[in-house]
Amino acid sequence: MEVFKHYTKFDNWERPLPRNRAFYSPTLDEYLDQTSTLIISDDLRRLYINTFSNTLDTTAYVLTRSGAPYTHIITGDIQAMWLRDSSAQVQHYLPLISKSPELTTLFRGLIRSHAECILKDPYANAFYEIEKFGVHAKDLTHMLPGVHERKWELDSLIYPMDLALSYWAHTADTTPFDRTWRLSISLTVKTLLTQRRMHGHGAYYFDRVTDNPADTLSNSGIGPAYAPTGLIASSFRPSDDACKYPFNIPGNIYALHILKKILGLIQELEFFEPVNEIKQIIESLASGLEKHSTVEHPELGEVFAYEVDGLGNKLLLDDANAPSLLSLPFLGALEVSDVKYQATRKLILSSANENFFSGKFGKGVGSSHTSRNMLWPIALIMQAATATDKNEKLDCLRTLIDSSAGTGLLHESFNVDEIEDYTRPWFAWCNSLFGGLIAHIIHTDLELLDAI
Repeated sequence: MEVFKHYTKFDNWERPLPRNRAFYSPTLDEYLDQTSTLIISDDLRRLYINTFSNTLDTTAYVLTRSGAPYTHIITGDIQAMWLRDSSAQVQHYLPLISKSPELTTLFRGLIRSHAECILKDPYANAFYEIEKFGVHAKDLTHMLPGVHERKWELDSLIYPMDLALSYWAHTADTTPFDRTWRLSISLTVKTLLTQRRMHGHGAYYFDRVTDNPADTLSNSGIGPAYAPTGLIASSFRPSDDACKYPFNIPGNIYALHILKKILGLIQELEFFEPVNEIKQIIESLASGLEKHSTVEHPELGEVFAYEVDGLGNKLLLDDANAPSLLSLPFLGALEVSDVKYQATRKLILSSANENFFSGKFGKGVGSSHTSRNMLWPIALIMQAATATDKNEKLDCLRTLIDSSAGTGLLHESFNVDEIEDYTRPWFAWCNSLFGGLIAHIIHTDLELLDAI
């Protein structure tokens, strides 16, 4: 039986009726009724309501397996669950969970489904809700039924731990952290140790027949050359594009931050088996980042590289998809005031970053995953969230509102010179991030929204 509901009219989006939603939460509706009335701008109010609710309304499905909840959250227009996206798509709902049994069930089910996905294949980035082969079945890698795509991306294992930590922090509930979850943590740790590549590349390989070199790995599926650094290698970026150099710096900084925090949870659970290995990875990452993560810029001083290979090559740019260098304070991995972060921020929000674009309708960071001059709302949201200047925040928010092009939703990317030229009209990740950002501003700096 078809699990998913079908949605249209993304060019003029209105929330579905409760009976037509993928997941119905009366708590969500009550919250939006309370907070949306505080927004003066009609356009912003509409966009806030639609974006904050988009993941639950259209992408979240709570199933039952073996008597337990199992949550499957698709990206939107692609009916598969990315470990990264699905984790980020629901974080902004956690403040509502204390009043919502239905959201508690959703989060418990998502933590469980993440664990089961990781146990199926810790190198895969996206999964189906059933055991089937899909559009990438012919990729030359160890594909299993139920796996949508098998691109090794470091953050795919870090985001689920981040979600588990956030759930625990909001609820103190340890129900989801059962034997299945603990096994997934042990496999995660084993995989991270292997992908430091201290003693060889390991068993992972990936080769796809494609005209796009960013959609596969070089060297017959092994990837670019490197020397061990103590950092964790990633074959692909959060954009799903291949890494130019295998050690992605924002991904490793994010991993270090989350691994330090996960120690607290597993010790609370008296789950001591992976503790020493996690401490080993933490020490290795800290040392590797100190030695390899930065470059001395002639004007800005010490800045973070985006990728390095341990052979002396370092890539200076940023990509819109998080974890990005720009997003690190949003992810909790760095302080906004960090001197190296601020210097890096100046670099990546300038023409020195090959993914920075400026045009008639705005300026900001895009991605090699889309064409030139395509600005990504995710990056604008991260810029607004990390800005300390009021005018910079307002500029980002105004550009984001304009980028919806009257559709009532945000999109994957948009053309800086042609606002109605956008990609992926149904892309829940960026909608969740925007809705969460506006909710945060409502509670902390409502007057800022009055200036829009």
